[in-house]
Amino acid sequence: MNLRNMYQRIVWQMQPTNEYLFDQTKGEVKYIVEENGFEVIVKPEILGTFNLDDKTFLWSDKNPSINEKLNSKVNSFRKTLPKKYQKDKFKSTTEFNSNLLSLFSYNFNSNGFDSKRQDNAIIYYSLLDIKIFKDGNEISIIEPKNHTIPIQDEQNIELIKKFHKEKLEINKQYNDERISSDQAFEKIKFIHLKYWLNEDSYFFPALSWPCNFDEKSILEWKEFKIDENRLFVMYTTDLGWTTESYAYEIDSDANGDKVIINEY
Repeated sequence: MNLRNMYQRIVWQMQPTNEYLFDQTKGEVKYIVEENGFEVIVKPEILGTFNLDDKTFLWSDKNPSINEKLNSKVNSFRKTLPKKYQKDKFKSTTEFNSNLLSLFSYNFNSNGFDSKRQDNAIIYYSLLDIKIFKDGNEISIIEPKNHTIPIQDEQNIELIKKFHKEKLEINKQYNDERISSDQAFEKIKFIHLKYWLNEDSYFFPALSWPCNFDEKSILEWKEFKIDENRLFVMYTTDLGWTTESYAYEIDSDANGDKVIINEY
């Protein structure tokens, strides 16, 4: 499901900062992606809500405030779980809820999943059919399924690990005050251009500590392809309070180490 969510980020820039409107009457979530000029309409399936005051999860089909058209798959899913999670409401955590939502979304072959805070609650839902509009015209429809092709090749993953290791060393030197900020930026730019085929300064790295690309905090690596043979390396890192995934797009025709053309 991380791969499916990453696909949505690549295709239409799905991210937490997008403006959104949850319309239960229409049975849709509308995302406004200002940078791309997209309006994205998603058909959701609501799993449930988490009350931030008493830390309880309530299944959507047991919540009278949720339109029953948006929770038709929930009851059958709940019956597959251990008895303590089949209760209408149970004590939970945001981490558990996200894992539950991921399992639910996978079982029903969803495009991905999302969650949004509304007042004192978080609403958890799967992404079913997705329609992308630009200037009022529908330009794409994404049907619920997996749109990524996993690759069992470690070559590009090892390249990114090497890139991260060299960036991490510069950040560590700066954090330990062994080099000045000017020296650090010069060195990290040199390393960046050693691996980036796209030399647009928009992608030049900033200094950071701790670094989210530190190998010690990375939980897993994936390499995959999507439409038109586009190639990506994705890594998922533990930020302490949550996990987050990032991806580099690789030019499959490039030679040597200078192969990165985008990041998500």
